[in-house]
Amino acid sequence: MIVLLSFGTLSAQNFNFDKIYGEASQYTVAVNLVIEVSFGTQTTEAKNRGIGSIVGSDGLVMFDGTPIDSDDPFSIMSGMQVSANPKSIEVVMMDGTKYPAEFIGIDRFTKIGFCRIISEDKKKFPSVKFKDRKSFRVGEWLALYTLLPEYVSPQLGADIGLVSANINEPEQFILTAGFNELEITSILYDTSGAPVGILGDLENPALSGFDASRMMESFSNMEDFVPLLGVVEADRLNKLIKDPPKLGKIDRGWLGIYLQALTPDIAEFWNVGTKGGIIVNEVVKDSPADSAGMLTGDIIFELEGHPVEVNKEENLPVFQKKISELGAGASVAMTILRRAENGLDTLGLTVTLAPAPISPAEAPEYEDNNFEMKIRDMVFADYNIFNLDRDFKGVVIKEIEPGSWGAVGGIFPGDIIQSIDGVKTDSVEDARVALEKVDTERPAEVVFFIWRDSKTLFINIKTDW
Repeated sequence: MIVLLSFGTLSAQNFNFDKIYGEASQYTVAVNLVIEVSFGTQTTEAKNRGIGSIVGSDGLVMFDGTPIDSDDPFSIMSGMQVSANPKSIEVVMMDGTKYPAEFIGIDRFTKIGFCRIISEDKKKFPSVKFKDRKSFRVGEWLALYTLLPEYVSPQLGADIGLVSANINEPEQFILTAGFNELEITSILYDTSGAPVGILGDLENPALSGFDASRMMESFSNMEDFVPLLGVVEADRLNKLIKDPPKLGKIDRGWLGIYLQALTPDIAEFWNVGTKGGIIVNEVVKDSPADSAGMLTGDIIFELEGHPVEVNKEENLPVFQKKISELGAGASVAMTILRRAENGLDTLGLTVTLAPAPISPAEAPEYEDNNFEMKIRDMVFADYNIFNLDRDFKGVVIKEIEPGSWGAVGGIFPGDIIQSIDGVKTDSVEDARVALEKVDTERPAEVVFFIWRDSKTLFINIKTDW
């Protein structure tokens, strides 16, 4: 057994590593992914090997889903979304037994992925049971077993770290010291040997969401990219295990507003005596906020009885995350301030959250073999990023093959097609009908009406049937 001790052998004596290893080796697995990665005109395959844990006797496996997370804001901003889809998944037990597995989904907040082992004889697998800890003490030691390279044996090596801080902002997080990014999703054990969570990271809210200007500003601050590792606690994990995120299932909560932070300067100017809040810049028509009677200019300063202490723009994603995690169908009590002639009125609203708009990765798509391009429906993020009017319609070029008719003719990933040969393409279904008509009639050229970079243009593409 290999032991990687970050803080010396004395500290390791707090743990019974033989006992922990005996249990960990039963439910710790290697997850081998073959990933089909598409970006703009390029498609390739990548392989990834990472640590996983069996969390259900039916073969439910939890692993680091980052390599196949397609919802990164950088690709959405560029219009050329990265699609990373698991082509195959293989789960390897510590005794070398291999099983195929089916992909289930990824939790968009923790980036934890889930798959299920395919076993012809419906085998029952040993699984980890997490102990729910109510608190962690600064200075408390934690241990984990991490996956080692394939060319060494045994496949698991121990490491130790300690709780360095109990972070309160931008969210509650148990920060650790001594671990590294390669160990993310490894199970963490306390000194009693109980599995109390997994190693995860704290997302910097300044790098969340789709605000391009805020993201560009962050590039100059290298500390924004320093990973803060800590405990993804048992309570959260057990909820995910009970109801794993499923590909295509939208259960995230959505309020339906455009928002701005109530900064100290604005609060002082408006004579608002709160530590922060959310200014409603716009209410989306027929959204939950609209149905509840929320108005542009309202200030949300309490959520479920707790103060909303958002006083700078980079912390807006914290509020958005809370709404999203409450889930579709949740009834949420909010207290708002509304400006009136004689000052500010305080109102209470109850909002029933709707399912969040789908992301680009979840949008319906269609692949045309003649022009060798893949298109998708427009989604809420497209309107938000490009500041488009809600009446704007079209389909987005998701991928296009180099050297194809479309690429040679001048179509680029991220272009929005508004019509094909005069036929409006408000949706993927409209585009499919138009492209199938082209395939049937086989004209010498096809005219695409395109939106690109806030301009419209006609592109005549010559065909070669």
